[in-house]
Amino acid sequence: MHNDFHLEIRRLTFLFIICLIAGLMMDELMNVLLLGAALYITWTLFQIRQLEHWLQSHKVSHIPDASGIWGNIFDHLSRHKKREISEKKRLKKVIMRVETMTAALNDAIVLLDEEYTITWLNKASRNLLDLKKNDVGHPIHNFIRNPLFLEYLEADNHDIPLVLPTSNHVEQRLEFRLNHFGENEGLLIVRDITRLYRLEQMRKDFVANVSHELRTPLTVIMGYIETLDDTQPLDACWQKPLQQIHQQATRMTTLINDLTALSKLETESTSQTSQTIPLKPLLQMICDATETISDQHSIELECGESFALIGHERELHSAFSNLIINAINYSRQQKVVRVNVSLNFTGGLDIKVIDKGIGIEQQHIRRLTERFYRVDSSRSLETGGTGLGLAITKHVLVRHNGRLHIRSRINQGSTFTAIFPKERVKMLNTD
Repeated sequence: MHNDFHLEIRRLTFLFIICLIAGLMMDELMNVLLLGAALYITWTLFQIRQLEHWLQSHKVSHIPDASGIWGNIFDHLSRHKKREISEKKRLKKVIMRVETMTAALNDAIVLLDEEYTITWLNKASRNLLDLKKNDVGHPIHNFIRNPLFLEYLEADNHDIPLVLPTSNHVEQRLEFRLNHFGENEGLLIVRDITRLYRLEQMRKDFVANVSHELRTPLTVIMGYIETLDDTQPLDACWQKPLQQIHQQATRMTTLINDLTALSKLETESTSQTSQTIPLKPLLQMICDATETISDQHSIELECGESFALIGHERELHSAFSNLIINAINYSRQQKVVRVNVSLNFTGGLDIKVIDKGIGIEQQHIRRLTERFYRVDSSRSLETGGTGLGLAITKHVLVRHNGRLHIRSRINQGSTFTAIFPKERVKMLNTD
């Protein structure tokens, strides 16, 4: 490029010298210089005209014949156009590959702009959502006419997916999940979860029916046991079997009560009327009741009088009871269990249950809130645990927009922290 520019300067200089000599010889210096300038401008315009025709032709191989700086310009533009064409082909292949992959998915994928207008959709969206290609450019809520769907789109948080029945099939359930990317654009993924929904309903119905059917025979068994206890002293050979029957019947009753509680938490709406619950009286009542059950442990409560939560007292009582009873069950005798309530850095509330027990290995911690999961099944049998306590606690916290954090070390103890957000916390005036 540098050499071609110098060549062009030399050409222009040579033309100027020729015109200067000719003008001096003919005594028409100005006219000859003007003629030379006109010739150079005409030649430049011709090269520009060639460039315009070449650019409009879209034929990269048909490069205009030129030398000097114009030849160099044509060569550079030709290489640039070849790279551009090659990049377009590559991008076209990528787009076709993406479209092929998304077409193979059973999940509907819809791209939305900041106004929730459809900009692109895959093949499955035509089956699941009954959308068509010519629906691109229209707001998606024109086709999914459900107030809950519009609320979900306009919500600030889309971490929890929305599940809705379809308009065509009452039993079909679709899960909507909106992910944001780019400049206020959205990727809507819709999945058919009808099979999972039916299995979940079957599970809930099974738990509810089994709990109901077992409650009656257990009540009869407990009644007979109490009647036998009130009669004349039994022979020694019958006392131990009767005691074992009583223990197992009590354990089964506890399991049924926990299953029923968990089933209610899963099925009841979270839109129940909330109330302001002073924390210290609630926790003190739980601590006193737990200390009565276990005289081998003591519980220290550290809670300010002004702390309160907005929620459902019965559910919170169940959650905190499970945490404190667990701490007692898995602590060594004559050890202190501490219950500490404090504000965290976000303005939310942390309720910590701290024990100096046997601790939990790290690989078990993430599964502790699963139903019936036990780190040590033999110890659970000794303590009478059902394996549902922490599952119930987790559900209660989720219903109160909270979460459970667990930290533990073997032979050093564990800390279970119930974390509630700022909007669930209320400070009472204790003056």
